[in-house]
Amino acid sequence: METRSQLYLAPSVGNQGEKDVQHYLIFHIPGNPGLITYYDPFLSTLHALLSSGSAIPSVRFHIYGHSLAGFGTTEQHQELAGLEAQIEYVDDLLYDQVDEVGRRARQTPKVILMGHSVGAYILLEMIQRHRKRIENDVAKDFDLIGGILLFPTITHIARSPSGMVASALLAVPRSAHIASAIVKTLTCLIPASVLYYLIRALAWFPEHAARTTTAFIKSPIGVKESVFLGKDEMDMITNDKWGEEVWGAATDPLTNSKDTIHSNLVFFWGSNDRWVAQKTRNELIDARGFRKSKTLSSAASSISEASSPADGWKPSMFIDDKKIPHGFCIKHSEIVAEQVRNWVEDIIRNHNES
Repeated sequence: METRSQLYLAPSVGNQGEKDVQHYLIFHIPGNPGLITYYDPFLSTLHALLSSGSAIPSVRFHIYGHSLAGFGTTEQHQELAGLEAQIEYVDDLLYDQVDEVGRRARQTPKVILMGHSVGAYILLEMIQRHRKRIENDVAKDFDLIGGILLFPTITHIARSPSGMVASALLAVPRSAHIASAIVKTLTCLIPASVLYYLIRALAWFPEHAARTTTAFIKSPIGVKESVFLGKDEMDMITNDKWGEEVWGAATDPLTNSKDTIHSNLVFFWGSNDRWVAQKTRNELIDARGFRKSKTLSSAASSISEASSPADGWKPSMFIDDKKIPHGFCIKHSEIVAEQVRNWVEDIIRNHNES
């Protein structure tokens, strides 16, 4: 059973050479396991919401996502990719897609990054690299105007409840190879079609998630890559490593003047996310967050209202109070897409007003 490695959703109306129309690329980075088809309903719903009911006039939205390296369902001999290699892989994809959308739209799109779980960590690294390229005049100039980080695992993942268990298991030598061998042994005699129905019945997964999970389990190196990447996550995702040029407080005079000066980063945390330690999450919100309100419903959905003018440069951070799980893309795509639509529009408004 095979799945697509990428998803591109084009504007629903004319997308070439229109006057007074601004094109935006929403570039999505998956978590681990890094198969983009887990996000099909989420990205399709977001695209429909933005295309049919955007409150911002004269805009066109392109949405793109790609599986992480090693998660293709037909890859046989690809080397395993750690976290640093994944960052480089996704960063290259972004620049390629900016070129591709630019050709389609006949203008360079403005870019909003979106990342889930470890994809949020990759997102912050990409912002840092983009800023350095622009400052050093070694890359083309496109407007990276904001980022949306969903259930982000960006600091001390090993201190989370699931992270502590994973750290112990991943400390076993050759854990990636062992896990892959166990999964292949248990499933090698089960046809993909049967495995699909078992996953649907036992895990209560919807169709898209069951098909993607089946493809992941049956893929040549997917399980091995997931465990290998997970080990890197436990080792590398520790302290807050980014400076204010990423968090939003400072812009070097040589930095692209059209990049956001005030932060257009939005963080959406789970209320009881087992991959995020609540203590480290709350410390990060207190140190870096724009908002003092700790729940989504008690804070306005707009990111344009500051709790303090002095904190206006900081990212907006919300904690979900609807008990949405870390793996929201399985069964909670629509509710998250509705909220993300609001944040996309707010990022654009803030950027246009800066």
